[in-house]
Amino acid sequence: MRMELYRVVIKRPNRLVTGYIVSPDEERASEVVVEHEVALNQENSGFTIERVDETLPDDHQLGLEALLAHAPVGFASFCEGVGWLAHMAPVTQLRLYMIEEVEGDHHFVIASNGDMAEAIYCETIPLNDGEQRQFCVHDGLFFLRNARLRSLPVLLEVGPIGMVEWDDELGWSAKTR
Repeated sequence: MRMELYRVVIKRPNRLVTGYIVSPDEERASEVVVEHEVALNQENSGFTIERVDETLPDDHQLGLEALLAHAPVGFASFCEGVGWLAHMAPVTQLRLYMIEEVEGDHHFVIASNGDMAEAIYCETIPLNDGEQRQFCVHDGLFFLRNARLRSLPVLLEVGPIGMVEWDDELGWSAKTR
């Protein structure tokens, strides 16, 4: 069965949260939102759902066909350079990971688990021919000061999964190339 992709906008008391759901129809997508809210004990004042798989821009098509053909019902995210990824479980608590390279660079990734964070890093950070890179995956929250927690809860709620970066004025946001 071919799935459809829906954008959901959840109204929280102090903000809007936008996510994407893979589902066979709008009714099941609504059920996914309710299941997610109950499992994570989240408070909301309603949500809207809109089918978007047929109207996505060209730069958001990477991996869409595979996602709709093979992903389970549940949340999904678009990760630039990687494409669409299913969150892997019906209710997923996303986490912040820090990828620390032996050479000293570090990158932050939002993912459902360390393996996914590693895969996103490997797909996103290019290597030159013959180049090798060693790195460690850490719990990213361990390395943050309280001031850097701003805007992170919104991203950890339903995504997007992928590389993220800190900006002193804006807080955390999805990293663009």
